[in-house]
Amino acid sequence: MNQIINKNQQSGGIVIRILIAIATLLIIGGTIVYILSRGQERQQIYHRKAMAISEYGLQQALQRLHNEPSWSGAIGKTPYDGGWYKVELQREMNADTLFLTIASEGHLKSASDNKKCVLNLVVTHGDSTWVRRSMQ
Repeated sequence: MNQIINKNQQSGGIVIRILIAIATLLIIGGTIVYILSRGQERQQIYHRKAMAISEYGLQQALQRLHNEPSWSGAIGKTPYDGGWYKVELQREMNADTLFLTIASEGHLKSASDNKKCVLNLVVTHGDSTWVRRSMQ
């Protein structure tokens, strides 16, 4: 009789241990999923802000080019909205057309984004204007 009671207590103890182990694994798994999803949400926010920062850098370059059509410099690393941007310009001649590529790079924490705009110089009646060809 004693042996039967010991077997029942042992099997009951095993079931409780298994249930505790399963509950522990579920809690750990749930915590990992929660932490990863929060990290992914933050990364998405950082990426959207990095995209906005790179677009702002591109707008700054286009504005400067509008004010100074002969400007061919660059904008160094400039802090903006918690991150930074930098802009580089590259001029190329293809046949008789002058092209200008403006590349803006925006960064925020671990995220970054690049925007490019290609312009070409159009001369009509002695007046020159930069015209956008493409934007990426």
